[in-house]
Amino acid sequence: MRILIDAMIRFAIVYILLALCFPVVLLAQTEDKRLDELRKTAAKNQDLSSYTSVCSYLSQKEQYPELLLLYSDSIYSIAIRDQIQEGIMAYYSFRAEACFMQGDYASGFRYKRKALNLAEQENNQSKLVEYAADLGYYYNVSADYDSARYFFNKGLPIAKESRELSEHYRVMLTNLASSYIYEGETDSALVYVHQAEKCSSLDKDTVMWLENLNQLGTLYRRKKQMDLSIQHFELALNLCLQQHNYRLASFIYGNIATVYCDWNRPEDAIPFSQKALEYAQKFGTPQMVGLFYLNLGAIQCKVPSLLLQSVTTLEKSLELLIQAGNKRRLCEAYNYLVNIYLQLNQLDKAEKYLALLDDISGVLQTDVELYRYYQAKAVLLKVQGLFASALKFYQKMADMQKDGYRDLKDYECYLSMSHCYMNLHQHQQAYQCLNYAYSLRDSMFQKQHTEQLTAFSVKYKTQEKELEIAHLKEKDLKRTAELLQNRILAGTVLALLAVTVFVLLYMRQRQKVRLAQMSQAVSEKEQKFLVFQKDAEQRLAKKYIEGLESERERMAKELHDDVCNSLLAIAMNIREMVEGNQPEELQVQLRHLQNTRERLRTISHELMPPAFQYANIDEMLRDYSLHIPVSAHTQIFYESTERSDWNLLPQDIVLEFYRIVQEAMSNALKYANASCIKVNLDWSQQRLSVCVEDNGKGFDISKVKKGIGLRTIRQRAESIGAVATCTSELGKGTRWDIQVCITNNCEKNGTESGCIGGGRS
Repeated sequence: MRILIDAMIRFAIVYILLALCFPVVLLAQTEDKRLDELRKTAAKNQDLSSYTSVCSYLSQKEQYPELLLLYSDSIYSIAIRDQIQEGIMAYYSFRAEACFMQGDYASGFRYKRKALNLAEQENNQSKLVEYAADLGYYYNVSADYDSARYFFNKGLPIAKESRELSEHYRVMLTNLASSYIYEGETDSALVYVHQAEKCSSLDKDTVMWLENLNQLGTLYRRKKQMDLSIQHFELALNLCLQQHNYRLASFIYGNIATVYCDWNRPEDAIPFSQKALEYAQKFGTPQMVGLFYLNLGAIQCKVPSLLLQSVTTLEKSLELLIQAGNKRRLCEAYNYLVNIYLQLNQLDKAEKYLALLDDISGVLQTDVELYRYYQAKAVLLKVQGLFASALKFYQKMADMQKDGYRDLKDYECYLSMSHCYMNLHQHQQAYQCLNYAYSLRDSMFQKQHTEQLTAFSVKYKTQEKELEIAHLKEKDLKRTAELLQNRILAGTVLALLAVTVFVLLYMRQRQKVRLAQMSQAVSEKEQKFLVFQKDAEQRLAKKYIEGLESERERMAKELHDDVCNSLLAIAMNIREMVEGNQPEELQVQLRHLQNTRERLRTISHELMPPAFQYANIDEMLRDYSLHIPVSAHTQIFYESTERSDWNLLPQDIVLEFYRIVQEAMSNALKYANASCIKVNLDWSQQRLSVCVEDNGKGFDISKVKKGIGLRTIRQRAESIGAVATCTSELGKGTRWDIQVCITNNCEKNGTESGCIGGGRS
């Protein structure tokens, strides 16, 4: 009973908090109509299902954790009141998701484990798999890979046996592979990625298939199998762009940039890294943006001319990575900054970042991360003159090399150790390290050369013994055979070297062609997007003009049918009131009223769309030029092309030309104080054009604020694919030139018209 009372009190408190916090919550809301609909339904029904729908939507969006906490409390209150175990599980799960959004991983793990324990008690297999997958994912994010694999292995056997849980099975396989990737265990990761890729392909799960292809590309890059790496990245990138999955495309662009760096071509890698950052800023989370700033900075620091720029880029990544709490990536950023400031000889800043790196170095787990950390530490200590301390870290690097860690410049470690021993006056150890460094540098060549000499020596000695037994006295023949063997060996070596060089050049050229094709495909996609965007803008402009015409027609009808008739009724009422005895002053006012009514009628006729089914554009413009009200000192001249069948022009084009001339002449009369206005309509060689020129005061086009009239003229021209050009100078008048191309098969009703070469002015 007491639990029920507590639940009711808690429900009341939550309801009051929702009401009080509503203005604050409005700040966090977006124009998400779906969220608004779900919240309205929840407020109306106030049941478990409605609140769960809101929380599920907020969890998927990964936004508004405070709102998610409020609705999860509502779920808890109803679940306690009605003793619904699934509701309590949902409360723990949603509360955990809110904690993860806020960066409170400790609380998030605690609540999610509570949800998992309840699912085990209730033997709810689907929820057990769901919560195990969530826990594994977030443990991966927090770099606790052993815990992540524990929960993945708890849910995988159950999900594998159920067809309904196949999606969770694919996701957990992929995340299990990711845990091995993050920890640097490439072979184990390959096993699970291949399993996940096979399941995703069979189940036609495109999202997970893309993720698996991206993982395979990364793994093959680490194994130095560049052909397979590029092949999988190219396939994944094409799928992403086809499905507009720009979030995952950003990761693939980043991985391609890393491949270029592995080929020692950082300048070529920078455009791909910048493209990845661009997509991340548009479609990714702050942590994702921080990762791609880190990727770009790591590439820039390999280009000497971009060394200072890389510092700025890496500092941007630090802000976002600290906010996201990604310590492993923070270690990587600190490491790069230490090395950069060592190159710039700014030891104080290098020490600052190395101290920050030391504070969180405990999260480093992979051999690559540890080797970088030891290297940065040793170099700084050596520069500071602390040779004994530096030797400890160089020795750790040497031990890692002996345990199987591969470094292309492993000899540099022993060269640095030799330098430290020399400064410590331990000359014997310095000589040994220096000698070993030289042997490592030439070990590849020496190994091949020794194998060739050994093979030759065995063959030679065998043949020598046979010749000694068979031909003891044939010394001349023996010398000839020896010389022949030397020549054959030399020719074989040269042939092998030539074939090797040819194969390497062929493979490199092939990789260049693939990358060029991939870049071309990306450019074509961007070009198609720009064309679509331009078409959309033209359709919007046309729709705006149609709405403007409709509004003008409505206003014309209102002025003509309502206002003009009202003014006529007022005049008649006044005359009836005075009953024939009309003073002179009243007659003057009645004439003013009549003139006002006539002006309104004129305006309404100007606003109405012209009836081109009864008159063509030439007749309408000529009539408009003759009847437009102007002052006595203003002249209007109209000219048009002779012997032209104006009835063939499409109605939609001539209507816009008529409105443009109206607007241009109106501007000249209202604002330019023009005494002469010339209108020239021309139709020749399938091109319709009109020129409106005045001798008014003009204006400075670069400085004048663009008003409604100028914008309307350009929008009307754009809606029919015409080119609108305005030229004006102070004191020299204004000139408008409008041109549009008319196709040969234009019909009178205007159903087919177009412009070749038209565009926005």
